[in-house]
Amino acid sequence: MLRSIFLPALLVALSLQNVFAAEAKGAFTAEQYKKALWMVTRFYGAQRSGNGPNWLLMDHKYKTSFVKDADGSRNLEGGWFDCGDHVLFGQTFFYSAYVLAKAYEAFPKGFYDIYHGDYSDYAESKDWSINGGKPNRIPDLLEELKYATDWIIKATPNGTTFYSQKGDGNADHQKWVTAGFMSTLPKNEGGEKEGSRFIVKNPDDGVMASFAAGTLALMSKIYREYDSTYADTCIKHAKNAYDYAKSHKDKAAGADFYGAHKDPQTVFVLAASEMYRITGENTYKNDIDKSQIKGHWHVLDYSNSHDLVAYATAMAVPATADKDAILQIAFDEFVKKYTDPNNIESEKVTKLGGGWGQLRYAGNTAFSVALYSLAKNNTQYDQFIYDQIDYVLGKNNAKRSFITGFCEGCNGSPKLPHHRNVFLRDDNPDDGEKAKMTIPERNKYFGYLVGGTRVSTSYTESVTDYQTTEGGIDYNAGLLGALAYIVSKVDPAPPIPPIVVDPPDEPKPPEEPDPEPIIPLANKTLLGNFVVRFVGTHEFPAQSKSFTVQIFDLKGNKISTIKSEGQSIRFTPKGKNIYYAVVK
Repeated sequence: MLRSIFLPALLVALSLQNVFAAEAKGAFTAEQYKKALWMVTRFYGAQRSGNGPNWLLMDHKYKTSFVKDADGSRNLEGGWFDCGDHVLFGQTFFYSAYVLAKAYEAFPKGFYDIYHGDYSDYAESKDWSINGGKPNRIPDLLEELKYATDWIIKATPNGTTFYSQKGDGNADHQKWVTAGFMSTLPKNEGGEKEGSRFIVKNPDDGVMASFAAGTLALMSKIYREYDSTYADTCIKHAKNAYDYAKSHKDKAAGADFYGAHKDPQTVFVLAASEMYRITGENTYKNDIDKSQIKGHWHVLDYSNSHDLVAYATAMAVPATADKDAILQIAFDEFVKKYTDPNNIESEKVTKLGGGWGQLRYAGNTAFSVALYSLAKNNTQYDQFIYDQIDYVLGKNNAKRSFITGFCEGCNGSPKLPHHRNVFLRDDNPDDGEKAKMTIPERNKYFGYLVGGTRVSTSYTESVTDYQTTEGGIDYNAGLLGALAYIVSKVDPAPPIPPIVVDPPDEPKPPEEPDPEPIIPLANKTLLGNFVVRFVGTHEFPAQSKSFTVQIFDLKGNKISTIKSEGQSIRFTPKGKNIYYAVVK
């Protein structure tokens, strides 16, 4: 009898021991993961083309770049540079923007509000570390992403017009100078001295427009609480991009240094899924072809995005059975392959993916598995996610970080990344001189994932070895998403606190004139005390008694106080920012 009781108890104890032993654990502290995500996020501000501001160049002689980008009267200034050079390639641009939007939607608690999107706080403090920023009530990732969606809106004027590239890669590679200085050069040297650079209009491609539609649809959702007017503009242009994608859904186009997508129709299903989920319109639901949910021979990247298609579609289909079936495909085709021990190096980083830009695949596989884990609400593969990211951050045999500027307990991070703007050199140095370059102190927290190596001790510093020392917006994208998953678990971002309203003013003696404008009494409607959020001109309705309106900006600064004896008040701010008003 004792044995029959003891044996089940022993088995339960051993089972629990295995559960606790398998608990995922990262090699870095919560604060260090948060710091890494801050750096990887702000990297996108270092890729800004146009008026920016681009934080790498804010103190440089040439602060802006390629402001003449246009198609006739169509202004195309803006967007992100692709990598260490100064071209916007749609193949990586639209994919990367989508990954960032999806990362925020999936893991919003991973993203903090640490700095201003125009970097004025860093400029004021002259401290470009994480400590130099100030919150401005909008998560940092959304402000970085908005710079991209601003350009996507420009690139999608209607359903038959689509812009996908700015600049000529071969001309761009002629000189090693900053983007601002290059802008002053002739077109054959990558500049815009004679006018706009080379522009690709209406490519025979549905992939980029599909990612554009998906990105704008997501942005209309995740940015709405900050600016509903902008959110409406995003969905309008998402529909433009979708219409263009639909008429080219089986086509894919490459560019100077980028091949075409391997399976274009799959990405159109991603666009249909996001559009249906955000709008609820059946016209998009009818375009969700579940037969396009399938595997690929490679790893998630800009030209093999089947992982993202599966996840987007699983979240869009209304039937639970359909969702489960799609997630099973995602497991069989992606998660199972990525987490297979045979596909993992001895240093715990993935073996999968090509030889160029090897460590992008660490972030990409981790992000894909993180999305699956979220959809299935399990943590079974969290250790795999930690291992991929930890290797990149410096948990490897060489104790080397592969993110420029991030080094927590490591032996070093990249000192010679293949990136023109970070060094602020406009003298077109030769290769010998490039080997001696140093990153200026203000730019050292760059957040740039280099291509790196899967064997940490084999990495060498060489600015000319672009296969291992160059990065790109698509390299950082998957890494950012996986880091957000981790931060959302170990140090979730708190809700943005409400604006602190000043206490009521002390009553003034009757004989003192009121310095605020008094609006005469008129028709009155009782509304009581309330807080409103608005953009642009706003009218506060009449009330049955006198009332006061206090206007605040998003930093909590009081802009104006207006008193009324009951008459409605109309307020027009100077800018198109978001404001709060307290009516009492």
